[in-house]
Amino acid sequence: MTTAISQHVAALSGTLPAIPKQPTALDKSRAAELSVAQLMDTPLEQLVAELHVTLDESSITDPTFTGYMYATRDNVVVSLPPNRSELEHDCMARYFIGRAFDVEGLPPLPEPFAVTDLTGDSDPDMDEALRRVRQGGGR
Repeated sequence: MTTAISQHVAALSGTLPAIPKQPTALDKSRAAELSVAQLMDTPLEQLVAELHVTLDESSITDPTFTGYMYATRDNVVVSLPPNRSELEHDCMARYFIGRAFDVEGLPPLPEPFAVTDLTGDSDPDMDEALRRVRQGGGR
């Protein structure tokens, strides 16, 4: 069966044009080689458009929450809380975009701001609690 499929694919590959790889949001940014100066000086709307970033409003209104960013293979989403000053909105959006695209030389946020990276190693206690909840055991 595998041989038949391989032969069929080989026969078709000579007659069909190759499908070009579509660039992802992260591919596009790497090609641009974004610098800290570009990140800070480019108008935010232009930066978001050029990098294909989705900038949206979070439903989280806690005063200590400054927003979040998540990146997948296909896109980058930056979500910021509502009703913040234009300065805070602009600064946090640029910081999260810089983190998403690994901008070299991006300085850390000043105190009291802090970033929690949820992509690192998991916490065994949290993993166990989540397993119990999923199994309906609760505590």
